[in-house]
This record gives sequence, structure tokens and C-alpha cells, in this order.
Amino acid sequence: MKKFLVSTANVYGYDSDDNLLFVGTTLMDSSIETTLSNTDVRAGQGNQLQYIYYHTAEMNITINEAQFSLPYLALNVGSSIVTGAKVWTTEDVTISAGAGTVQGTPLGITGSTLYGWVTDKNGNVERVTFTGNSFTMSDTTYEGDVCVRYYASDAAARQITVYADMLPSTIRLVMEAQLCSSDSTTNRIGTLQVEVPKASMTGAFTLSMTPDSVAQTPLTVRALSYTPTNKGGCTADRPVYATITEILYDSNWYDNVTALAIDGGDFSLAVDGTKALKVFAVPNDGTAAFLAPTTGLTFSSDDDTKATVSTNGVVTGVASGTATIKATITDKTDIDANVIVTVGE
Repeated sequence: MKKFLVSTANVYGYDSDDNLLFVGTTLMDSSIETTLSNTDVRAGQGNQLQYIYYHTAEMNITINEAQFSLPYLALNVGSSIVTGAKVWTTEDVTISAGAGTVQGTPLGITGSTLYGWVTDKNGNVERVTFTGNSFTMSDTTYEGDVCVRYYASDAAARQITVYADMLPSTIRLVMEAQLCSSDSTTNRIGTLQVEVPKASMTGAFTLSMTPDSVAQTPLTVRALSYTPTNKGGCTADRPVYATITEILYDSNWYDNVTALAIDGGDFSLAVDGTKALKVFAVPNDGTAAFLAPTTGLTFSSDDDTKATVSTNGVVTGVASGTATIKATITDKTDIDANVIVTVGE
């Protein structure tokens, strides 16, 4: 089946406690770039190439023209969003004898003096001083409407601060994009998920405002090395940058399976002894064998007087002798695997 990755991606960001920080949708395009540097190791006559040393692997993700999101910017600069802020506000006021009163509560910009700016009907701008929420223009004969601009508190406004010593946040990033195929009548056949367990924001963003486009708030992150389970010693897991998972609609784990294999082969059991079978599925596309889910298998014994097997693959010795245990894909009965169990005293 021919598969194509199309359209834009949905983006989800989580903090270290798995709290969902934001949900975004890219407007145009995004990219995932992995790079790997290498150094030639040469020796001997003619400076022969002995080995290629690969190093400095990196993974960078750029989401271009993401919809505007204050959480994006907050994560980029390592800032928290504060609800309630001082903002510039404008208000229409009717002036009588050069005096007027605003409905809001003016705040000081710097110091304790309360300033505001009044624009009259002729477009003239004058700075005025507030006493409480009242002010007087220099023209004490002015009558009519003016526009007053002043600093006030907005309890619903949200604000972040860009500190000079900013330190970008680290998040877990999940991207989901559409998979389509020209071989399918439904066209869309699944999704592709890219999960970056540990990603650092770059701290860079641009608010690009032009007359013929929307403002852009791109999101850029760099994947950091992450070890899922640090067991230590020789069994330590390899560090990762990301996992890329293909999810196909209306698919089954056994669709591409051509054979089953029971781990360990034939075995022996004592009477009343038990053993849980591990059944591996072998795909036909060259990918690695995987542990088949017991919920999709049917188990049977050819002689229950010697050994029985439960629905989840646990074999129990009953009496001395041998029995053949079969594991079959429930919905693909032509694929099975057999193992002989010998039961002793």
C-alpha cells in the first residue's frame, strides 16, 4: 500500500507532571529534522578507511505559522502566565466645561502621578492628570465627546514577562498527522504520531505582522536525550530522542503475520506444575517478531488428561505423559504453532 503523510499536524505539549499545557494546530507546514555527524577513522598505508564514527545526533522540530498561543510564547521564554494585568484602555467620555470622568480606575505608569491622554474631535492630543478618575483639559470651555486613553487594571487579561535572563521551558511534545493512501477508497487510512519525551524550547519566536497575512508565532524545539527506564549496569536502556508510531485504521495486529512461534519450544512440567506460554508473531514485512496478545489467540490441548491450557496460555500438568499444546490466531485459524509438554511425577 502506498502511504502519504499529508496535511498539518495537531500539537500537544505536556509538562513534567503530564499536565496538558497547550493544544495547537499548525496552519501551513512543519518539519522534523534529524542530523547525525560522522568522522572517518583512517589508518595504514594509503590512509585506509577503517571505521566511520557516528556522533552528535540531533533532532529539531519546527512548527511554522502556528495559530497564536500565549502558552507557546510563555514556554519559549520560560515564563508563567499571570491572569490580571495593567493594560492600556480607551474610553469615550463626554466633556462639559473641559472636565470629564472615566468609568475605569486609572493607574500610575511610573511613580504615583496618574496620567492619561485625551484626543478631541479635531484630533488634537493632550496629556491630562487624573484626580481619582476625573480630569480637566487645558481648554476649560471645551464641550463634546473625546477619546481618553489611560492605564488601568483588567482582571481577565493574561500576561507573560520576557525576562532578560530567560531560560526556555522543557516539555513533552506529541504531534499527530494524517496518513493517506491512493490505494484506499477512504483515502485517509490512519495517523502518524511523533512523541518527543523531552524537548527544550529554543527561546526564539517572532511576531511577524504584515498587512496581507496573519501574525506568526512559530514553535521551535530541540529534542533532548531521554532514557525511559534507567536500570543501570549492562541492561540500561538506550537513550532516545523520539518515537514515531504508525496507527492504521481498521487494522489488526495479525494482518501481516505469517507465522507463530512459542518461546522455548518443547518443555517438561511436574504434575500440578504450571507454565505461561509466550507466543511470538512473525510478520511478513521483515520487521521484528513481537509478543502476540493472548486475547487474540486460541489455546488447546490434544489430551486434557495429561495437560490443560487456559484461555490466556497457562499450561498445567495433570498426569504423567505428553500432550501437544496448540496456539492459533483466533481470527486467522490457518496460522498456528505447536509445542509438546512432557508431564512427569
